[in-house]
Amino acid sequence: MSGTAERQKLMDLGLDVIDLTSTHAEVLLHGETDRARLASGNWPVAVSDVSAQLTAMTAARAAEDRREDARRTDPTLASGLPTGRVSYRTLDEAESEMRELERRYPDKVKVFELSRRSLLGHPILGMEITSDVDTYSGKPAFLTSGLHHAREWPTLEFTMEFAWDVLENYGTDRRIRNLVDSTRLIIVPAVNPDGYRISRERIHEMKRKNCRVAAGAVPTWEQCASPDAAPLGVDLNRNYGAFWGGPGSSASPTAENHHGAAPYSEPEIAAMTDLLNSHQVVVAVNNHTPDARLLRAPSSPLEPVPAEVALYDGLAQQLGTALGDWPTGPWPEVYYVASGVAEQQGLYANGTLGFTPELTPGHSGLERFHPQYQYVVDQYRGVGAYPGSSIREALLIAWSAAADRRTHSVLTGSAPRGIELTISKDVSVNSSPVTRDGETAVLPSDLRIESTIRVPDSGRFEWHVLPSLRQSQDSSILLPESWVVSCRNPAGKIHRAVAVTIGRGETKAIDLSRCPAGPRKPIGAGR
Repeated sequence: MSGTAERQKLMDLGLDVIDLTSTHAEVLLHGETDRARLASGNWPVAVSDVSAQLTAMTAARAAEDRREDARRTDPTLASGLPTGRVSYRTLDEAESEMRELERRYPDKVKVFELSRRSLLGHPILGMEITSDVDTYSGKPAFLTSGLHHAREWPTLEFTMEFAWDVLENYGTDRRIRNLVDSTRLIIVPAVNPDGYRISRERIHEMKRKNCRVAAGAVPTWEQCASPDAAPLGVDLNRNYGAFWGGPGSSASPTAENHHGAAPYSEPEIAAMTDLLNSHQVVVAVNNHTPDARLLRAPSSPLEPVPAEVALYDGLAQQLGTALGDWPTGPWPEVYYVASGVAEQQGLYANGTLGFTPELTPGHSGLERFHPQYQYVVDQYRGVGAYPGSSIREALLIAWSAAADRRTHSVLTGSAPRGIELTISKDVSVNSSPVTRDGETAVLPSDLRIESTIRVPDSGRFEWHVLPSLRQSQDSSILLPESWVVSCRNPAGKIHRAVAVTIGRGETKAIDLSRCPAGPRKPIGAGR
C-alpha cells in the first residue's frame, strides 16, 4: 500500500480489510468472489488459510467458558472487572444481567426495548440509569453502545461492566454519584443482536454485518445461519441517513461496508435513530474494536469542518489521552473514509457529539476482533497489556462532558406542577449523492426530534437540551433553527407553544405558566 490513494482504492473494493497500515494491508477473504476482487487491484498478495486459527480460537473461548463456570463458585478466579468475569457473555447472559440490575436497583435502572426489533424479530434492549429513573425531569443524556459490528465482542463486555461498575459504586464513588444524580446514562450493549448470536455461537464467527440476506426481505434464522449467507448483510455503521451511500460504503451486498438498500433500511439503525430523536443525547460513545484510534466526525470527504470544532475536538483529545494517547481526530485523518456512520447521524440531525473508540488493539489475524478475554480486563481499567489506556476512564470523561453546560443548552421557566411539556423540532438530513436509475441525487430523510418532561412540584423546571442551532451538512455554519416547547390541554390539543432559538452553552428562560393546571397530586413518571 503506497500512499493514501492506494489504501482508499483497496477500501473501495468493499473487502473485509482487517488491518491497514502505510505499507501493507491484511484482508479476510470470504470466498472466490473476494479473491477475484482483490486480484483486480494488481497488488502483490500472499494468501494463507485461517482455519487453524479459528480452531485455536474456539478452543481458547471454550477454556474461558469453563473458567467462568468455575469462577462462580471459586472467588479466587475472579478477574479485575466489576463483575469478576473471565469469559465473553452470550446474548442471553447479557440480557439476563440487565434484568438483574433492574431488579437490584429499581430506583436507578430501567430496562427498555428500543422502538423496533432486530431483523429477525429479537428485542434490542437498552438501560437507562439515573437517580429516580422513572422521573423525567430534563437531565442531559449520555449514550454508549456496543456491537454495531457483530464480531467485536469486547464492546458488549465494556458496556455491561460499566453498568455494573456505576451501580455498585454509586454509594462510595463521589464522581459516579454526582453523574448518576445529574444526568441520564443510556446503554445499548447489543445494537446487532442477530449478528452477535451468529458470531458468538461460532456459526460465522467473523460475521460483521446484520442478517439481511436480500434487500427488502426478512430472512429466517436458518437463512442467516446458512454458509451462503456468511458474506451477506448490511454494515449497520454505514446505514445511518446522514451522508448515507457515500465514500467508504458500498452498494454490493457482499461488501463488508455494504450500506443497505436505503437510509435506515435496517430496523436496528431505525431503532437507534428513534432513540437519538426521543432523548436529548449530548454525547455518545459508539464502541468498536480493534485499531487503537479515537474517531470523530467528519468521516467523509464530503463533510465540512464542524462549526464547533474547537469544543468537539477538545473533547476528542481528552478521550484519546485517556486511551493512551491514541491517534485522535476525524476518521479520514487517522483511519479511513466512511459514510452513514453514527457520528454523522448524531451531529447533523441532533447536535450530538459522537465518538468511536477502536479498542483492544495489538492482535494479529482473526483474533484482533475478540482477543483472549484478559485483554478485555486490561482495557477496561488500563492495566496489563494496556497501561494507561482505560475505556472506563474514557467513558467517565465523556459522561462528565454530557453534564457540562458548555456542551448543551438549558431552558428554565415556570409551568403548572405535574404537567407534561414537549420539546420538538422537524429536521431533514441528506444522504451523499447516489445514483439510481441513471440519475444522481441526494436522498432526504425527514425526522421528528421530540422529547418530554414532567414539571416538578415546585412549578420550576430546568431542562437540559441539545442546541436548536444545527450543524449544516454543506458548510462550517450552524443552521438558525428553533425548538418549539409546548403544553397540551386536557383534550390533547396544543394549548401553548413557545419557539426558542438557543445555542450550545446558552441558558434561556421561557414562561409556560399559562398552560392548563396539572394534577393535584404530584406526578413523578412519564415522558
